[in-house]
Amino acid sequence: MLPVLILLVVGLGIVEPSILLPTNVVNVFSQSAVVAIAAIGATIVILTGGIDLSVGSTISASGVAAAAVMSATGNVALGMLAGVAVGATIGFITGSLITRLELVPFIATLAGLFVIAGATVLLSGGTTISNLPTDFTGLSVTAIAGIPVLVFIAIALYVVAQLVLSLTVWGRHIMLLGASRRTSRVTGIPVARTEGSVYVVAGVFSGFAGVAMTANLFGANASMGSGLLLNVVGAVVLGGTSLFGGRGSVARTGIGVLLLGFLANGMNLIGLASYDQVSVTGFVILAAASLDAWLHRSPG
Repeated sequence: MLPVLILLVVGLGIVEPSILLPTNVVNVFSQSAVVAIAAIGATIVILTGGIDLSVGSTISASGVAAAAVMSATGNVALGMLAGVAVGATIGFITGSLITRLELVPFIATLAGLFVIAGATVLLSGGTTISNLPTDFTGLSVTAIAGIPVLVFIAIALYVVAQLVLSLTVWGRHIMLLGASRRTSRVTGIPVARTEGSVYVVAGVFSGFAGVAMTANLFGANASMGSGLLLNVVGAVVLGGTSLFGGRGSVARTGIGVLLLGFLANGMNLIGLASYDQVSVTGFVILAAASLDAWLHRSPG
């Protein structure tokens, strides 16, 4: 996937040279950070053969919760903790529905998408919460060597997540669960506990993404994460993680995030209409998903 990313960037750069300017490259990394963080959790879920369609709603709910607490108390740390806690709680409830009530992940998270969206509208009063402490909103403009600090945070999270998946027992359980649920049970892997835990972890990452997005927007509202599902899941698929589970990596998801980021950035700079951008992005993701299905099609 890395060669595809390089070819895309070079090709876009030929059409519109400003895409290759260092300031624009940094801008793409910065704009992709929120999706990148949420995509870590989505990758872990999909590696088990599951799916989380509520990621956008969770980001919105977490951002609104963080903004509401900070607006009421002026305490940045407490607000950020509240945002992540909301994400973790949503993940715990989702995981429980899937492991204890044995709901299909698609149905459980699709229902969650609507329930969470409605609850977030009630929490926010249908308005944008914007009177936030300057110490918090300053996070979006704080930079090291001209690169936003959020980019470094996202990179650090990717390194840690990849190491956890590669080097820990929990990470091996996730990969085995996605490869074969039956084999996982036979070999003694705690299937329900492992499956439930990935949704909690995904909720934590979505919660942190919601907090980060709130800082970027200098406020939060119930619809701010509604358009992110396509990009989050799309980045995971483009990164080569199998929708059937058991194959993929967080590192490759990062490449998928950048591919979508540069694609969107290039289409903007070229002047492609917004509705055409959505279509192009959809076709790119569809092609990747179709390729994944073809590679895993049973012979005969």
